[in-house]
Amino acid sequence: MLPDFEPIHLLYLSIAIVLEIGANVLMKQSHGFAYKRPAVAAIVCALAAFTALSYAIRGIQLSVAYGIWGGVGLVATTVLGMTLFGERLRVSGWVGLGLIMLGVGLLKFA
Repeated sequence: MLPDFEPIHLLYLSIAIVLEIGANVLMKQSHGFAYKRPAVAAIVCALAAFTALSYAIRGIQLSVAYGIWGGVGLVATTVLGMTLFGERLRVSGWVGLGLIMLGVGLLKFA
């Protein structure tokens, strides 16, 4: 089971997740860094996400925090890609997302 940690560390982890998702969407909008404003904003969001993650791991185990950060960020980015950009997944992609969510859930028992 996960050890108890302070709510502030969950807040930092949540901020890191939101910033990572923002960075991913902005990278898509920059069209391979052809448009400078979203490109610069993506870089700033990514740096801020890593900063927030570094604060989160002060009170959450690295493997747990990074797993949640990556897993939740990936699933949320996929959903936003589908809704904002009309991207679609094949069945294998849905299976992969399900396995990622299962893995993040299993971290609770690590």
